[in-house]
Amino acid sequence: MNLPLPENTPPIAQDPYDPWMTRLGVYAKHHFYQGHLQGKLLSIGIAVADWLFPNSLRSLLKAPPRSYPITTAQWILSQDVIANPDAAYRALMSTASSKAEEFGTSWGLGFPWMSKNGLYDEDMPFVTHTPYALEALLKLSQYPSTQAQALLSFNDSWRFLESLLVMHETDDELALSYAPIEEPRMVINANAYACYSYCLHAAHGEHKAVALAKATKLACWVMNQQQENGSWYYYADQEPGNFIDCFHSCFVIKNLFKAATLNPDIKQRVEASITQARHYIDQHFVDPKAGLVKRFTDRDIKDPYVWDIYDQAEYLGILLLQEEYQTAANFRTLIEKTFYANGHWYCKTDILGRKWGRDFMRWGIMPYLHQAHLLDNKPAPKQ
Repeated sequence: MNLPLPENTPPIAQDPYDPWMTRLGVYAKHHFYQGHLQGKLLSIGIAVADWLFPNSLRSLLKAPPRSYPITTAQWILSQDVIANPDAAYRALMSTASSKAEEFGTSWGLGFPWMSKNGLYDEDMPFVTHTPYALEALLKLSQYPSTQAQALLSFNDSWRFLESLLVMHETDDELALSYAPIEEPRMVINANAYACYSYCLHAAHGEHKAVALAKATKLACWVMNQQQENGSWYYYADQEPGNFIDCFHSCFVIKNLFKAATLNPDIKQRVEASITQARHYIDQHFVDPKAGLVKRFTDRDIKDPYVWDIYDQAEYLGILLLQEEYQTAANFRTLIEKTFYANGHWYCKTDILGRKWGRDFMRWGIMPYLHQAHLLDNKPAPKQ
């Protein structure tokens, strides 16, 4: 039932953020976050048009399908055998930030993004996106024709990690910025990604001791932001606009878990935190009637969407990391019933029961297909 993926090239697709990449969209969000009436009205207008007429709006805005760093990286990671490693490497590097001279080899969204932290331009690299590309580079390093280039690019990403701004540091803790620019708020899941990235460098890079020390301090900071009930807010504060959602919560667990697999000391430190977080998700996000995971337990902005495949994809990933394969297989069946129809995947369902976002690959569909591939290739049962 999986959407067939191109064998030799990563997918190119429309995206939920297409309207918000435009000047009008950036303007609307900027003034929305500033609390201005014109921003609120314009944002509502764009959001409603996008909900009801997504394809027409994209045609009107002349928003072409695009290739994205995360979809390209996960496409590489989802290939059992990469038929053309050189082409895959070129595709991955074509989505890298153009700011390599300034910040090192790194990846971001690939489009301008207005958030509560301010405006990030399309070439700004993010610590939340670069780790997927690092994993893809390590896979490409297993092929003779791309080994040297992939390892060179991987090692150069150290400069990106070191370019992130220190927003908090003690003898035991470290918190870094989302991107290598000044930011007003610390993002918790971003620091979980930074922890995992440094662990990757500790395992495969040229700065092992420094990388491990920083990864350990990052893990401690992330754990110390955890609420008593096991949850994490998006921002490490109690300011307006904060929220708790499923897929960002899963990001934190995923990165701590992956970091733990690379280092026994970090594993010992984070195990209890992961257990508590998983309990929170199971108790508060898993809908007992639908069997799917809900989007928010604490939210800021309302919208007409009920279910999101991104949440399902990341929760499926947690099930796989914790080797709950039968539960994962059952959950996958529910995901496919909800988000697949007539040969197409959809990224959301709405309050009218409609499927929305046909084949919008970046927003959860490619992450889901990657997790489905991992489930299909799960380790053989231990004898």
